[in-house]
Amino acid sequence: MPALPDLAADGQRRFSTALLDASGRIQDRSVVTALGWKPGDRLLITQIRSSVVICRRGDGIFRMTTKPYVVLPAPVRHGCRVPAGSRVLLVADLACDVLVVHPEHVVHAMLRDFHTSLAAGETDQ
Repeated sequence: MPALPDLAADGQRRFSTALLDASGRIQDRSVVTALGWKPGDRLLITQIRSSVVICRRGDGIFRMTTKPYVVLPAPVRHGCRVPAGSRVLLVADLACDVLVVHPEHVVHAMLRDFHTSLAAGETDQ
């Protein structure tokens, strides 16, 4: 799996939010289109903590469906605590050909920590 680069503002990332349907399909095509993923492309889908890292790799065991949607396998959905109807944050890194999927509870935790630092008067460096 490629290392995730720093999220510098270089225009190489696309962000979106999407619903997850009962079959695990992420209801957003814009990031898949931006990444250039096509039906039949092989994907490596890895759960890291409570998020999912997806990259296109020749040895991936999952394949892009005929429609340009990414589908999260049931064990990954359960492991990340992402039930059907949940919203996820999608971060596509175009330079690295990687899609990161963050469930709502992960985004809430990130925002909580950031807002706590704002309330404490911490400044960006």
